[in-house]
Amino acid sequence: MRYLSLYVAALSALVAAGKDFSREELVSMLVRLEASPEQYNSLPISVISSHLPVVRRESFKYVCPKCGMQTSYRDNVRQMAKVLSHRREEAASLRALGLDITLDESPLCRKCKSAKELGLPTFGTIIKRPEKESDTGKFSWNVGDKVRIVDVYGSVDCGVYVVWPVSSDAWVDAKHIDESGGTIEDFVRVHLSPSPDSKVVGMVDKKSSQLKRLPVRPGDPAGWVRVEWPYEIDGAVRISDYRVQSRFVGDLSYDEGDVVAPCRINKLSWVINGTRTETGDDDARILRAFLSGKEFWTEGAGVMVPVKHSIERLYELLYPGYAKPPTTQFDPSSDVQVDI
Repeated sequence: MRYLSLYVAALSALVAAGKDFSREELVSMLVRLEASPEQYNSLPISVISSHLPVVRRESFKYVCPKCGMQTSYRDNVRQMAKVLSHRREEAASLRALGLDITLDESPLCRKCKSAKELGLPTFGTIIKRPEKESDTGKFSWNVGDKVRIVDVYGSVDCGVYVVWPVSSDAWVDAKHIDESGGTIEDFVRVHLSPSPDSKVVGMVDKKSSQLKRLPVRPGDPAGWVRVEWPYEIDGAVRISDYRVQSRFVGDLSYDEGDVVAPCRINKLSWVINGTRTETGDDDARILRAFLSGKEFWTEGAGVMVPVKHSIERLYELLYPGYAKPPTTQFDPSSDVQVDI
């Protein structure tokens, strides 16, 4: 345990001095950790998951602290206000432990970062169908369909898009809506086209929820009411989530128009000692445990993981570009860094 004791002692002295860790000090701490005895047991503990709570869909307005521009997110399917607050708290807690860290929020500002710069497509065309229906579950699109990409999971080359029809109009059976646009019963279906067999784009759960009726156009069928796409009605509407593997979507466009992509929240990054790095869900917990001299960090599921098992990720965060420092080793007998 001597190596670990030396690591904790050195860490405590730096924290007590009230100063930020330099890159060299962080590397020295990492080398000490790597030289410490292996911890094998990952112990489950009874805790409440620290993952962000799921809340109802809502709009979100972001004011950029750098340029002052407001970016409005109408389709906030990522609970952006809570995620941003959580990321800010993470950065503040790590700063309090002596880490030179700031949160780069520029991806949330459409003036500072365009969708093209972030690699987030906004529109596309279905270019192929899966050979097997099981590849994507029920595949309800046809080749040539234009879609709006409202969320992105994974990469553009190998990921999943959440897509909606490009049309801003939807349809409701006239039996379920009054003259003012209010629903007259619970669980009213909103359709893509005026047919009970057409794709359901959403469900309005609550009676008396207000939809916006659109003017009747020549050729509109009797018994159906054209309404504006129900992005949000006081939390009462559930929009159908159509997920498509990115390889089935081509002809990508990055024009956001008035609808800004909520997946911008995934592009938040930390700047640690002047170097930018995208964050992962567990990174803050790993860093807090490391900077506090703890032997374990706790996953969201309540499993205790030895900090040493995360040594490669710690090097990526604190010493970017290397799996481990190539010219440094730790001599425990002298407690100093030695060049080799």
